Amino acid sequence: MRRMNEVDSVVELSDSGEELAPLALVVDDEPLIRQLVSTVLRRRGWSIIEAADGTVALSVVGSGTVDLLVTDYEMPVISGVSLARQLRAFDAELPVLMVSGRPEAARKMRSLKGPRTAYVHKPFPMEELVARVGSITD
Repeated sequence: MRRMNEVDSVVELSDSGEELAPLALVVDDEPLIRQLVSTVLRRRGWSIIEAADGTVALSVVGSGTVDLLVTDYEMPVISGVSLARQLRAFDAELPVLMVSGRPEAARKMRSLKGPRTAYVHKPFPMEELVARVGSITD
């Protein structure tokens, strides 16, 4: 069984001069959701960093740059909204996709203003996840 603060880091780097894949940070305290989102994004060309909570995500990424944040709205210690705000302090244009099973999350996350912010309600079809990611990263 995995502990909550473990991190999976799968960053594909290339020494061949090829363009690197965009990097997504996937943060969710539910391992199955985190793995599912990561798998879908990986199949669409993203490199992935996974974290089980916001504290771990911040320790892994720090002030480093990611190209997309996919985070659960409600997590222990640091909420998805708080995590997004902290990462946007380094990159105000960071695309953020918030996922949640709580209906009120969509309304509450409006504090993350900006065109590069989207929400998807759990459970969600993979096509919706892909469409939302495309809408905030293109």
